[in-house]
This record gives sequence, C-alpha cells and structure tokens, in this order.
Amino acid sequence: MNQFQKIFDAQKALFATGVTRSYEWRVDQLDRMARMIRENEARFQQAMAKEFKTASQEYIFETAASAGESEVQKSQLKEWMKPVEAPVPQFLLAKTGHKGMIYREPYGVALIIGPFNGPLLLLIRPALAALAAGNTCILTLSEALPETTKVLLDLVPKYFDPSAVTVVAGGKEPNTEFLKLSFDFIFFTGSTFVGKIVAQAAAKNLTPVLLELGGMNPAIVDETATFPMRRRRSSGVRWPGAANGAPRRAMPMSMSPWRTPSPPRPRRHWLSYSAMTRDPTPTTRASSTPARLTGCLAHRSPPR
Repeated sequence: MNQFQKIFDAQKALFATGVTRSYEWRVDQLDRMARMIRENEARFQQAMAKEFKTASQEYIFETAASAGESEVQKSQLKEWMKPVEAPVPQFLLAKTGHKGMIYREPYGVALIIGPFNGPLLLLIRPALAALAAGNTCILTLSEALPETTKVLLDLVPKYFDPSAVTVVAGGKEPNTEFLKLSFDFIFFTGSTFVGKIVAQAAAKNLTPVLLELGGMNPAIVDETATFPMRRRRSSGVRWPGAANGAPRRAMPMSMSPWRTPSPPRPRRHWLSYSAMTRDPTPTTRASSTPARLTGCLAHRSPPR
C-alpha cells in the first residue's frame, strides 16, 4: 500500500462532501494561510536565512508576497466564481431563447511540488490558487530546504485540517510515491528533466498538470562593452541576490543569464541578449496573474 494513501483518501473524502465548493470554505482557507505566514514571519525568514546566503530583502519578499497573495485572491474570488455566459449557435439555440453558461468547477485533490529556490512563494502561491478554486492540496518541498520544511511541518497542522491542506517533506522517494496516486491536478515547479518525469506519471492517470520549468539564458558580451554596462545588464535581472553562487529565484529569475561568454576578439557587430528558455517543452509561469493561475485549477464544466 502507498504510504501516502491515507492522506490522499482523507482529502478525497472531504472534497466529495462538496464543502470545498463554497465561498465561505475557500475564504477561510485563504485566511488561515495568511495568518500562518504573518504570525510566524520571523520564523520563516530565519529558516530561509539558514539555507540561503542572499539579501535580506528576499526573505521579506518571500513572506510578504505570500501573505499578500491571499488578499489578492480574496478580493477577486466572488467574481471568479460567477458563471460566465458562453456563445451558442444563432440558428439553433440563440433564436429560440437558449443560453450557454460556463461554471468553473474545482478539480479535487491537487499535488503541489515546490522547488529548492523558491522556499515559500513558489509553494504557497500555487497552494492559494488551488484553495481559492475549491481544491484540497498536498504540498511537498525540496529536500534541499530542511529548515523551511521543518517550519512548515510544524505549522501547517496547527492552522489547517489535514484533509484540506497537508505538507510532506519532499525528495525523490516521497515524490515518486505521490506520483503513483491518481491526483486530480499536479502543479510542479523545477527542472525540465524532473518535469518530464512528472508529466509522464500524470499521463498514466490522465491527470492535468501545470509545469513551471527552469531554463538557462545565455548573454553574449564582447570586449566593446564596459564593465559597468556588463554588470548592470547581466545582474539587474537577478534581483535581489544570489544564493549559494547560483541565481536565486525572485520574480524575474526566468530572465536571468546563467553564463556570459565573451568572444576571443572584438567584432564589428555584436549582440547582447537574454534568450528565452531553450527548453522546447511548453511551460506556464507561476508568475502569471492570480486569475490565470486560479483558472488553471478550476476546470470548465459543460453548460447546465
């Protein structure tokens, strides 16, 4: 038997009751998440400080943006839950008074796999989107983040019913076991290599999956560029700092150059660029608008 079957079944059972579809339940979950972060902000920041050597602004950003996202979701939730009228064929239905409506329905139990370089925001933001859409969720964080994981493992059970939100220490083995379960939606942030494994596992159960995959962006600089220019243009998109010698995830990290090769001799014409990810796999960024992200976690049901 799968070691996480019990957790999964408990969340399935809660979703089957229909309680997660209500506006009140969704707002309550968003409030719980915001309280958990705000009431333990210093603790979260201290945990991240132990794991990353980066600017203090980023610890603040991780917690403030995560808590602020809850307010954004709440302010838009009623509008997102409203049925939307859909066009119908004029000659068949519209002329006889028929209307088509789209009702956004939650998927069910969502698995959210967070990356090592977004210890809070890139885990909490998808979770908020899932909860706002009326789903339950299981969160797993990278094994490279033991301190942040320890804090979440302690706090989440205090603020949430395990049948609504559960956090599990991530890693290759637990994530492999999770992917054997028939989740209703999977949200993964990480490398292209692991993303392919996640997509392949999800395909076996026809589980919808949203991938936010990383990519490397070369920047070519020749000798005619001055040092201040090179520093400003290549590091400006890596705000606010770097962790353990590698680009650290903040909002614009997807544009961050990872290497800046220089030609051996000056060229008459030169190009400095930061390319799009070279990964051919289509990706959806977690930095999308909250409405777009939440929309991914609530599918359209047929007209009623």
